[in-house]
Amino acid sequence: MTTTAPAARRATYREVLAEPRFRLLFLTRSLAIGADTLRTVALSVLIFAVTGSPLLAAVTYGAAFLPQAVGGTLLGAMADRIRPRPLITVGYGLEAAVAVVLALAGLPAGACLALVAAIATLTPVFGGASSRLIAETLTGDSYVLGRSLANIAASAAQLAGLAAGGATVAALGARHALLVTAACHLVAAAVTWVWLPDLAEIGRASCRERV
Repeated sequence: MTTTAPAARRATYREVLAEPRFRLLFLTRSLAIGADTLRTVALSVLIFAVTGSPLLAAVTYGAAFLPQAVGGTLLGAMADRIRPRPLITVGYGLEAAVAVVLALAGLPAGACLALVAAIATLTPVFGGASSRLIAETLTGDSYVLGRSLANIAASAAQLAGLAAGGATVAALGARHALLVTAACHLVAAAVTWVWLPDLAEIGRASCRERV
């Protein structure tokens, strides 16, 4: 008589979201992506208002894509060499600073686009640090579900950012909408710094558990 081993229980989305580190990364990254999209909408409206050029307003939407590809190729390895918590926190802080400069400095359109391209070059580094932490936090089925949730959330946050962008610009104006994006990134930075464990701390905790 033969017996079959019971099938391994599969992870669920609820269990993945119950993991504190993943949940924090999931929420802060979703907030940041939504804020990035809101910044794009607000900046395109601002550039059109200043220059009257539909072409420059349209270029604003694509200004970040090519620099992200370049940054991912040239700088992506930094995500594995720097501790994630300070790296992610600095990333959100820089995003907030860029939004404040765009809102208040009165830069010409070309300088605005150059500033957006510059921060976009660094975005893959910050995103890579988040992906690294997710990979270290979740394993097996949980990791597959976590990556799926992260991708879904990124798309949903972009759609929400587009919708909120139009409403925020209509209600507050483009410059104040940019300040809203700065506030969102500051919230993400503060939450990351306060509640995300440092990688060195995680390592020490793991050693104590094994002992």
